[in-house]
Amino acid sequence: MLFSSGVSAFTPRDLLILAFYHKRIILVVALLAIIAGLTAATYARTRYAAESLVMMMIDRSHAGISDVAGTLPSFLSIDGLKSVDSEIRILESRRVIEDTLSALDPVTLFPEIARPRLFGLLPADSPQDQLEKAIDKFKRRLQVEQQSSSNIVRLSFSHENPDLAADTVNALADAYLKRRRAIFDIPRSPFLASELARHSDQLKSIEGQIQALKSEYDIVDLGQESLLAANQVDSIVQRRRQTQERQAALQAEVAAAKKRLAALPERVFDFKEQSNLTQNDDDRNVLLRLELERDRMASQFLPDYPPLQEIERKIRTVRQSMKGGDKPVFNTTREVRNPSIPFLNNHLLTLEIEQDAVARQLDELNRQHTVAVEKVGRLRKAESELRDLERTRGVMEDIYRDYAQRTEAARAEEEAAKVRFSNVRVVQPAVAPATGTSMAPSFIIAGLVGGILLGGAAGVLATWLRQVYILPHEIERDLGVPAIASFSDTDGELVSPGAQQELIHLAAQLRDHGVDDQPMALIQFVTANDGDGDAIVARGLALEFAKGRGLRTLVIDLCGDGTGQLAAINAGADDKTDDRADGEADGGAGERLPTIDPQGTGDLETLPSAVPLLWVSRQATGSALGSLRTPIAQSRQILERLNQRFDIILILSPPIGNSHLARRLSPMVDANILVARAEHTRAPVAARMRDSILASGGDIVGLVLTGRHFHIPQVIYRWL
Repeated sequence: MLFSSGVSAFTPRDLLILAFYHKRIILVVALLAIIAGLTAATYARTRYAAESLVMMMIDRSHAGISDVAGTLPSFLSIDGLKSVDSEIRILESRRVIEDTLSALDPVTLFPEIARPRLFGLLPADSPQDQLEKAIDKFKRRLQVEQQSSSNIVRLSFSHENPDLAADTVNALADAYLKRRRAIFDIPRSPFLASELARHSDQLKSIEGQIQALKSEYDIVDLGQESLLAANQVDSIVQRRRQTQERQAALQAEVAAAKKRLAALPERVFDFKEQSNLTQNDDDRNVLLRLELERDRMASQFLPDYPPLQEIERKIRTVRQSMKGGDKPVFNTTREVRNPSIPFLNNHLLTLEIEQDAVARQLDELNRQHTVAVEKVGRLRKAESELRDLERTRGVMEDIYRDYAQRTEAARAEEEAAKVRFSNVRVVQPAVAPATGTSMAPSFIIAGLVGGILLGGAAGVLATWLRQVYILPHEIERDLGVPAIASFSDTDGELVSPGAQQELIHLAAQLRDHGVDDQPMALIQFVTANDGDGDAIVARGLALEFAKGRGLRTLVIDLCGDGTGQLAAINAGADDKTDDRADGEADGGAGERLPTIDPQGTGDLETLPSAVPLLWVSRQATGSALGSLRTPIAQSRQILERLNQRFDIILILSPPIGNSHLARRLSPMVDANILVARAEHTRAPVAARMRDSILASGGDIVGLVLTGRHFHIPQVIYRWL
């Protein structure tokens, strides 16, 4: 059960409390910063700033056409301000600063770079390191800025010697002009001409390779020759296909002719003749001539004409000769050679001859096809190599053409750049300044401001690293336990009015917030260390309950034998109370509470104090209640019986880090009050004490902060 207490906001008073608590750290850090500023102001030297004005004239050649020859695309991209900014970059370049330092001697300008380092313990830097340091110092002291919306650039350099400052600015302007001239004097045409010659040689070399390749492959026009070679291969393929077809046909014809020739007979019948006609048989012809002669003479002569009769007689004789039957009959049969055989033989011979010719023709076509295919392959290889060479030649031609144009343009620009140097003019040379500026006031102000800031940072850091509590609000924010009371370190036995008011308020909180509508009767004070003030708070609270509220109050001292608590209570009682208390004490001394121990472990002896209605335990550490071996039920019975006798019981338990008795009794009491000493109890210890009570099942009613210091002076505190 925790008293509800919202965490208050961080107020300016809390800030002042923290500041005064860490005032030593804050003051030391702030003083160091202020001393540093004062020291720097003491050693600060007056510097004189020499100035010079340089005018950047922006003309067409500077901001307009970059290609004077006009062969390349022209563009307008640089305005006047950008041109001036480019010139400023040149002015601030390392090369210009190096040239300036070389002209003035860095050691003369900055003598400290040649001195031994670390108060003479280390030798001086090397010349190169001296130059680097001189460049850094030069950059810090140099100011190059463009005047607002103009082409005027202001050069400023500060130095302790006014004459040297003016000489430095003038040397910087001279180095800038020389550097600018060197930048624009960079000739590009020789380089471009050499590149042009180199690409020309490469182009000629590629041309020679192309010609050598054409000669090697005997090529005049690669395209036409490739087409002719392809057509030739196609023609040979067609002819070979036709020849193969003819060869197949001839083979078939030869086979057919041979087959038919084998089937033909060697001879064939020609004719057959049968006749009885003999050789030289002219009877019929003579008979015919005689009959013709007789008819002619009979027409001319009389029948008795002798030649006519003679002719009649020859006719009869011939007829008589022809009537004879002894003539033989002749039969004639003739066979001739089969005329198809010679024809087929001739035809077969012709076919075989043609077949041989076709075979030879086919061999020739194969040879021609092989030659044509090889030629096509060579042309393809030549085409690949030639295409690469021609591609390279095309690229080289473009590069050569570009370099040729750029070479001519560079030559023209170099001629035009010779007139650009007049674009920058020093309109005001630097002169030695009569007045200078000192950084001493700035160092003093910086020391003061830095002291405030660093002191505040030191206070914040110290607060962040602090592990003890100085304000009740810190306890509430850190532990989540309400701070129900706080007592200052000067209160002693809490008899001051402020402490009495705090005790009355604490007693009211404890009595007004009861458990189950019953006021709290059993309250245990838990602390982490000895001397945190729990006994003082318990005694003060017991006096308030007994004297202020008339409650029968018992203080059980489990840290000692109780005599110390009784003596302190009696010493704090007033005389009147002491007289009455002495009488009561005499009458009630040695009162023994009728505690009944079922196990027979002993009783808790109480002694009345000088304050009426206030008792203090005696030798409680040796009683059953102060022993860890006592069963919990018995401890509860002891507390219940005590509770019947007393209205309120305050238990002082030993520190939780030294004994487990506080954790054992924490769930038996109505409430536990944590006691922490300001600026003494560490935050982890207080957190562990809280966690131990909660883990044991006890209820924490709040935390009492003792030993609190008021760091703010009363003069200031009363205004807060």
